[in-house]
Amino acid sequence: MEIDKKIDSKEIYAESYIRYLTEVLGKISTKEISDFIDTMIAARSRGSSIYFIGNGGSAATASHFVNDISIGTKSTNVPFRAISLCDNQAVITAIANDYGYE
Repeated sequence: MEIDKKIDSKEIYAESYIRYLTEVLGKISTKEISDFIDTMIAARSRGSSIYFIGNGGSAATASHFVNDISIGTKSTNVPFRAISLCDNQAVITAIANDYGYE
């Protein structure tokens, strides 16, 4: 299902968007989420850093997620060590310069 972005009615657009989100959320695998959590906990147990990256709006999501798991676990015995690669503009532009923006 796709959202028709040419809908004139804000209410119909909102209904369409909610239906779309409901469909997408219904496809999320709770097993895969559980496996991801296990992977993150194993990395934390090893003292490893967890790296996140995104592009566009997903870069903001990656940064926010890193803040949540890093700062949000500071008060625990073993906080997560997480880094958002999209927060370092020097690294992003160096990679683009060396390897290309595409």
